[in-house]
Amino acid sequence: MLVGCGYHLRGSIELPPDLKNMYVFGASTPLQTELRALMKASKGYIVSSPNDAGIVVKVLKEDMRNRVLTIGSTGKSSETELEYFMRFQFYDSKENALMDEQVIEMSREFFNDQTAVLAKGNEEQLIRNEMYKQVARMILARARIASETPKK
Repeated sequence: MLVGCGYHLRGSIELPPDLKNMYVFGASTPLQTELRALMKASKGYIVSSPNDAGIVVKVLKEDMRNRVLTIGSTGKSSETELEYFMRFQFYDSKENALMDEQVIEMSREFFNDQTAVLAKGNEEQLIRNEMYKQVARMILARARIASETPKK
C-alpha cells in the first residue's frame, strides 16, 4: 500500500533500469561509501566490473580543501571553509561517453571555536560527510539525465 501512494525511504531515488548497476572509477573512499549507500537505498548496486554496469562514472579529479577565512586575536583560525571540487564523466559499458565532462563544486563555512576543539573536529567531519552525501545525490541525478539522453 505504501508503494502505491508514492512513499519511498528517505534518501532513495527511483532508478531507471539502466542505472540499477553502476561502476565507479577513481572516486575517493568516502564518496564511494555514500554512492554505495544511496544505490542500496534505491535498490541499485555498485558493481565490480564496468562490463556489468549500465553506467560508468569515471572521476577525473576530486579534491577537498580546508581554507582559513578569519583569524582570531589569538592567531588561530576562527572561521573555516571546506571546498569540494570534482570533475567526472559518464560512460556506458562499451566506453562510449554519454555526456560531456561534468563538474561539481561546493563550499561550506563553519565557525571554528578554539574553546571546543574536539567538538569542532567532529563538526568538520559531519560537514564533510554531508557534502559527500550531497555529491552522491548530484551524481545520481546527473546519471539519470545521462541515461535518458538519446545515444548518438
